[in-house]
Amino acid sequence: MTAPQAGTLPVWHDEGRRIASALDAVGSALVVGRDPEVAAGLALGVAREQAATRRVAVADLVGEVAPIQALIGAEDDPHGISDSFLYGVSLNRIARPADDGGNLFLLPSGSEAVAVEEIFRSERWRRLASGFREVGALLLLVAHADTPGLEELAASVDGVVLAGDASGALPDA
Repeated sequence: MTAPQAGTLPVWHDEGRRIASALDAVGSALVVGRDPEVAAGLALGVAREQAATRRVAVADLVGEVAPIQALIGAEDDPHGISDSFLYGVSLNRIARPADDGGNLFLLPSGSEAVAVEEIFRSERWRRLASGFREVGALLLLVAHADTPGLEELAASVDGVVLAGDASGALPDA
């Protein structure tokens, strides 16, 4: 199979929809690539397909990555993943509905930098992944391939999806 070319976000979105069924039995996955927009496009394609049958949350662990930010729009509330991990803001408060069916939610990056080791290495990811798995939902974490702590984050979720070029990011992936 030939991978879609980077820079063609609709193609990556379609690729995400095509591979979505591979995540049917998964409660959480890290979607990682060197181009964060490609990773986000792929994650959103998977999310839209999966949201037809279960709740899905897509978290921006890059920091205002354009495909996710475009769906969130201008919000008065700047809280996101960083605020949840650093200050205890609940995920229910930061989740933004992203579809009419009520199954797709976006978790923005937040008011502080989110792509930091402290957040990526947090033990909280294991608990979140377990919680999503227990209720039959899906958590997709969009991350850049060069973020410190990426390996620990990958070990906390059920799987990893490589989006485009992610060479050297996760040796075991």
